[in-house]
Amino acid sequence: MLGRLLFSGCLLLSLVACSLSQQAPSRTVSAAEQLVLAEQRGQLVLHWPEQRSERVAVNNKRRFLAYAGQGELLIDLQQTQELQLRLNQQLLTLTATAQQQRIDISKLTRNGENRLELVSIKPANAQVQISIPYPTLRSDLTSYATAFSAVDQLIEQEIRQGFPGAVLVVVKDGVIIKHSAYGYAERYQADGTLLSQPRLMQTDTLFDIASNSKMYATNYALMRLVSEGKLDVTKPVQHYLPEYQGDGREQRTVSDLLYHTAGYAPEVHFFRPDNRHGPQFYSLNKADTEQLILTQVPFATERGTAVVYSDVDYMLLGMLIERLSGLSLDQYLRQQFYLPLGLSHTLFNPLQHGFSREQIAATELDGNSRGGRVSFPANRSGVIVGEVHDEKAFYSFQGVAGHAGLFSTAEELAVLMALSLQGGGYGWQQFFTPATLAQFVAPSPYDHRFGLGWRTAVQGDLNWHFGAYASDSAYGHTGWTGTATVIDPEQQLLVVLLTNKKHSPIVAEGDSYRFSGDSFETGRYGSILTLIYQALP
Repeated sequence: MLGRLLFSGCLLLSLVACSLSQQAPSRTVSAAEQLVLAEQRGQLVLHWPEQRSERVAVNNKRRFLAYAGQGELLIDLQQTQELQLRLNQQLLTLTATAQQQRIDISKLTRNGENRLELVSIKPANAQVQISIPYPTLRSDLTSYATAFSAVDQLIEQEIRQGFPGAVLVVVKDGVIIKHSAYGYAERYQADGTLLSQPRLMQTDTLFDIASNSKMYATNYALMRLVSEGKLDVTKPVQHYLPEYQGDGREQRTVSDLLYHTAGYAPEVHFFRPDNRHGPQFYSLNKADTEQLILTQVPFATERGTAVVYSDVDYMLLGMLIERLSGLSLDQYLRQQFYLPLGLSHTLFNPLQHGFSREQIAATELDGNSRGGRVSFPANRSGVIVGEVHDEKAFYSFQGVAGHAGLFSTAEELAVLMALSLQGGGYGWQQFFTPATLAQFVAPSPYDHRFGLGWRTAVQGDLNWHFGAYASDSAYGHTGWTGTATVIDPEQQLLVVLLTNKKHSPIVAEGDSYRFSGDSFETGRYGSILTLIYQALP
């Protein structure tokens, strides 16, 4: 009786959380939202009532990912006059003041799994469509202003000691709780001396993310193609690239490349006429380089006998994407990911697309010369800014390659990483399926430190990257220029640490040498990641 009295007391002009006597705002949908409903996009598209099972209690119930303080439903009532839902145990009632309505559920959502149930619909033979988006990132820096003081102190101390610069983004439960810039985007001259007016790092500075390109360019493209049924990673590479043959190439599968078990050496110096494979492997042209990889680059080991991290694997994967899509790698990613997500600062060859060097973090000080220790005919001179540092990508692929070349900002990388944390979607768009994601991040049967391309935190063997407290479910990647990303589903945590540690003087060590930036904890990742986990509630 009390339940009926509560129900009759609800306002039937809009959505009402009856048990709490809260009125949640609703409005008619916009033109863009009408399109979402028509195209049936989102994390969930429900057509209720449904008959999924003969078990009555199973029907008309669904869970979805959301975060506290955000969330909405788009509802097409069709012929429905009255609809009653239960969201996280709160009773909601809607009447047909308009056929299509947007419902704000931000006061009822919680972090992680949320539950929605159809309670009743009138008339009994009516149907309703409910669309639920994936979460999008929000920002709350004020609430966590002092939480990461130990992180700030360490990075700032190392800046004072000579480290160039960094940008850090931390996302917890869908909220950006840390977004800070440190030090300098450009600090040193080509000879290793300090600039008289060094250029400060900004939170929106672009970075050459190096091998993180393998994940947020190549892997994402592959995951989309798999989700669309256009690629099967268990098939031989030759199935998609028929000219890939000879010397056992026919047996190499796409997954061999992703697991780094195809047998290739770590790299081939195509950009040097004196490379160890001979002058016939010298190439400063993308088409020629690709032909060499398809038919000539030798294997260093037998297939499946060793895990050897190889850029050649990902060069081939980039070529595979271009063949399947009919587009260049950068065009495909721009059309399928970056533009739909509104990411205007994630791209290859930024200087060719309207960005200035003042917007980009510098890398090596004097071309690829390692302080004058390395010489080859094509080498650049001066501080590298806005051109991919990786020699193979720059000289032999003209800046666009499957293994390196992507530039981005920390915040835009966080948006890309949110796709994986959220099962492949963002807002009203799905880019790959949860099943494909699970396939790619599962530990490799050859080496649990790898998935299909991804690095994993399983058993803590990569704590130098993930820190001491990452969950076994965490995964991510690093980049040689000084970039690290961590996606931790168990903690609902994203971390983007972008540094320009190679923008630092060379230090001689006997017959060898190193970049001075490599010796700082900020550029070694694990200590920073550990301090971030320690700072979380």
